[in-house]
This record gives sequence, structure tokens and C-alpha cells, in this order.
Amino acid sequence: MSELQTVWSWLPAIYFFLGGLGAGAFCTVAVLALVTGERFRGTVRFGAWTATVVTTAGTLALLLDVGAPWRALVLFKSFVNFQSWMTIGAWFLFAAILLQGLYALLWTDGVLQWSEGFWKPLREKRALWRALVAAIGILVSLVVAAYTGILLGVLPFRPFWNTWLLPALFTASALETGTAVVTAHASLREQGEGVERLRKVLEVSITVLIVIEAAILGYYVLSAVAGSLDSSRAARLLTRGALGPIFWILVVGLGLVVPFFICVTRLSGLTKRRTALLPVAGIASCLLGAFSLRSVILWAGIPASLSSPGLSQITAGIRFIP
Repeated sequence: MSELQTVWSWLPAIYFFLGGLGAGAFCTVAVLALVTGERFRGTVRFGAWTATVVTTAGTLALLLDVGAPWRALVLFKSFVNFQSWMTIGAWFLFAAILLQGLYALLWTDGVLQWSEGFWKPLREKRALWRALVAAIGILVSLVVAAYTGILLGVLPFRPFWNTWLLPALFTASALETGTAVVTAHASLREQGEGVERLRKVLEVSITVLIVIEAAILGYYVLSAVAGSLDSSRAARLLTRGALGPIFWILVVGLGLVVPFFICVTRLSGLTKRRTALLPVAGIASCLLGAFSLRSVILWAGIPASLSSPGLSQITAGIRFIP
């Protein structure tokens, strides 16, 4: 029986989850603002501040995991090996926090009013500044969302992680959870003309992202099963072993099936009366499923067995003819 991976602690799962959530929320509201302008300013402001806070929290979890958090805060001294994805990711996380925080400030009325006293172009040309920061921030945030999977995917001695499918899976999950958070706020707090249409567009987006994430996850697991002996062992551990209940109940059930049916139910008009129960249930299931996904992927990442190629071929049923 294969033992779970324990070298990587629970902290990576936290910053993988929070970094992805922040990146997804920022991409959602940045695109929303680029398309609709100031029409849904409350939702855009909420998403921008949420992205800033959770990305910062995820970065703090990363710094705690490196073993010397206070020293790691000095990025230009601690993260200098740009051959390492840990270094590249740390700098992109730092850039994401700056851009997301700046974007949130540009949507905060008090900051814009205060800026009139020393630099009027900031308020007068706020649409241009917002669009510029949004465009750059989307690119940086997408790198952050993918980085969490790349950091694991570049490790050849963990065959279950060593695939391009992992960054794709974590990016799809990040966009889904970020969109879900923004949708919950838009459904519960946003008011005015066009809100109903906005809610439908966001829920369609979540539905599409869930389908994409489910397809990537299924292909990822099937590829692992059909892959090397070590990746096959990890996949069985995930789907039929000790991690099976968490995978099927929390990741697939709560993380994919429940939010999918909630979105389909709301889009189909089966729930006529507007209620907070479904948006809250949807966001809770999305977040729990996304965190569980990263946790089980980490735990299933067992190391490659130290055996000769000949032994692996024998255990795979290959016969040798003298």
C-alpha cells in the first residue's frame, strides 16, 4: 500500500489555493470593468480588494513555508535564483499584489478624491489608468494561477505532478473559484440596471469553467493511470485508495457537481424567488472543492520508486526472451 506524500506540508495547499483564488477574482473583475466600465463599480471594487487580500495571505503562507519568513521578505536578497520556479513565482506574486492593490485603490472613491489635491490626472483619466493596470494585472495574475501547478509540474521525481496538465488544471480551478466569489457578491449586493444580465453571464462562465476543469481533471487522472508505474500508483491512491473519499466527495461532488447544478438551476429559472441560499451554497462548495483539489494532488504526489528500468518492465508484465 502506497503512503501519502508528507514532505510538502499543508502550507503549500493554502498558498496554492489563495494565490489561485486571488488571481481568478482579479481576472474576473478586470475583464468585467474593461467591458462594462463603471456600471458595476461595487462588484469590481469588491473583487479587486478580495484579490489583493487573499493573494497577500497566500504569499505570507509561501514565505512561512520557506523556513525563514523574515529573511524571505527581502525578495532581492532571498529570491535571486531565476532558474527556480520558486523564485519566479515569488516575484510574480509580489507583482500581483502591487497591481491588484493599485487597481483596488483606483476603484476606491476616497483615494480618487484625495488624489485631486496633488495629481488631478489620476482622477480625470482614471479610466485609462484602470484599463492599463487591468491589462497588465490580468497577464500577471494568469501567471500566478498557472505557477502553482508549474511549481509542482517541474519536479521529475514526482511522476504524478510532472505534467503540463497540472498548471492547466490549477488555472481552470482558479478562474472558477474567482468567478464564483465575484458572482456571489453580484447576486447578493449589486443593484441597478443590468444586474440580472450580469449574474447570468457570470453563472454561464462558471458553468463553462466547471466543464473545462472537469475535462482536464478527468484527462489528468486517466493519463496518470495509463502512464508510468509510479504515476499509476498515485492515481489509484487518489481515486481508489486512502484519498478516494476526499476526491470523490469533496473535489468532484462539492467542487464540481454541486456548483454546476446550482448554476444550471438558476439559469433555467427553476428558482423564481431570489434567495441568498443558493449563491452562498455555491461559493462554499466551490471554495471547499478547490482547496480539497490542491490538497489531494499534493498528498498523492508520491516519489518515483528507486528501481531499475528492468524491474519496472517486469512488474508491467513485459517478458524478456534470451
